[in-house]
Amino acid sequence: MKKYIRNYITSISIVTLLLGCGLNSYGQDKKQELSIAVGGPFSFLKSNTGDVVPGNGINAGIRYSYYLSEGLSIGIGAEYQTYKSDAKYQFIGGQYNAVDAENEAFQFRYKATGLRETQKLGYVNIPIGIQFETPGTTKLYLAAGAKIGFATSGTYETTMQNLTTSGYYPQYNVELFNPAFAGFENVNNLKTSKQDLNTDVSYSATFETGLKQNLGDRSAIYIGIYLDYGLNNIYKDKENKNLVQYAPELPVQLQYNSILDSSDSNIRLVSYGLKLRYAIR
Repeated sequence: MKKYIRNYITSISIVTLLLGCGLNSYGQDKKQELSIAVGGPFSFLKSNTGDVVPGNGINAGIRYSYYLSEGLSIGIGAEYQTYKSDAKYQFIGGQYNAVDAENEAFQFRYKATGLRETQKLGYVNIPIGIQFETPGTTKLYLAAGAKIGFATSGTYETTMQNLTTSGYYPQYNVELFNPAFAGFENVNNLKTSKQDLNTDVSYSATFETGLKQNLGDRSAIYIGIYLDYGLNNIYKDKENKNLVQYAPELPVQLQYNSILDSSDSNIRLVSYGLKLRYAIR
């Protein structure tokens, strides 16, 4: 959480400074444009982990542009973007060495069916780009650029149709499926509590195209489609953890890690859909 707060303050400070410089001269230079926009609805974590079901998200932000000529401008802005995905496994299992409360070595085993993990992220993005538009009252426009994104929130929740845990003691050649207080049990319809999901800075390429309709001399409405595609893995260099984590203290309280922690994950942020923008000059 401290990481999220620090990133949020940093990104807001940078954008406030840059937009402040632009707004300071906005009333003096009519080559400038200020706009607010909303977009969506497709926004998700693109992953190589399991069967990924893309979710929905929205973005809202502000943009400052400076016109180098009547049809060419450069811009910078700030926006808030949400992302959601579901990762699904029909079956997943694992085993690893552990020590129980009596200091006995054993092999902890788990098998899960019907696993579904819901992942939600919130990012503050800073887009920088260039825009070309045709002459006239109704214009075609094309914009492209890059975005840097700072995580402000991240959570995951997991459900399993069935989870079976057991302990195999090779010194006795026996596998225990109970008692539950020792961490060995069979549970149906398991739902974990919401937990934090920590992700890194995101770098994305962004494209947008559509129509710009002038409303008099000083305002306009944009209607377009957009695509933001992540260029880097936002979940790299993470500690490799087991999906179900055993702890020896009695009664055993099993911990449930994200499936992103238990595999070689490559996670990129993707968002696309419609974008509406209102601008004044």
